[in-house]
Amino acid sequence: MKKISIISLLSLVSLVGCSTTPEQCDPRNTNLGIMDKISCNYSGNYQTRIDQKKQILENEQKANQQFKEIYANIEKQKNDTTLSLKQKQAQQNKLKQDLMKLTNEIKEKSKDRDDLQEQLNDIQQQLKQVNQSNKSEIEKQVELDKLNMKLQKLQKALNI
Repeated sequence: MKKISIISLLSLVSLVGCSTTPEQCDPRNTNLGIMDKISCNYSGNYQTRIDQKKQILENEQKANQQFKEIYANIEKQKNDTTLSLKQKQAQQNKLKQDLMKLTNEIKEKSKDRDDLQEQLNDIQQQLKQVNQSNKSEIEKQVELDKLNMKLQKLQKALNI
């Protein structure tokens, strides 16, 4: 009789083991009965669930690492852009200084020529407008280059 009850118990456990899925074998599920818990344990569904959760975690960690790499690349590009902008601004400031120096030099050399003085005053006025304008750095750079060309023509006219 004892053998029959053990065999029937094992049969029952094996049948119950087939009736649960890994999704049902959530350890947080308090509605599971003792037979369901035994079934989850002996059928390997707990381990299957653990393996599934580990795989999900690994996938999320890989995705997180990829996002960190993307973020690092964006930050690097942002820093490179800022550096480039600072370099452009430094170039523009040097050009402004050179223009002012050249303007002063031409002003001294052209004291007796009213036509050149008039052109020089016009260039100085345009330089002030460029410095005070709300244009983009690129537009300012183009304007400063044009003024530089005008000053070079004046310089040639004076044979400086």
